[in-house]
Amino acid sequence: MRSLVVGWVLAFLAGCAVAAVAAPGAYFEKVSDLSSDNDSFKNGYVAGVYDTISVFAKAAQGGSIDNQKTLRLFGCLDGQGDKLSSLRSWADGVWHGASGSGSAVQPLIDRCLP
Repeated sequence: MRSLVVGWVLAFLAGCAVAAVAAPGAYFEKVSDLSSDNDSFKNGYVAGVYDTISVFAKAAQGGSIDNQKTLRLFGCLDGQGDKLSSLRSWADGVWHGASGSGSAVQPLIDRCLP
């Protein structure tokens, strides 16, 4: 079950990472789209995936992964809209109110799972 949950999260986060450089209003990109993107885009994409997976790895190491919470998190993120611009607007609002120098993923998780 963990593999399935991690797969869902990876798929979603891959789309989230695209938001950093994709045109506003764009739909989430496919893996095949990445081959034509520049190095800066790919670096941001990979950094976003790494940042996110590190949060889940820490939770898995501590044995604190809860399937219901993970599904609620995915539902919250997925519910922000079908376009990158919607998700990006939501994330910008969350980040604007956040403080600290930790993972940029944590405030999004905290907003979805108060």
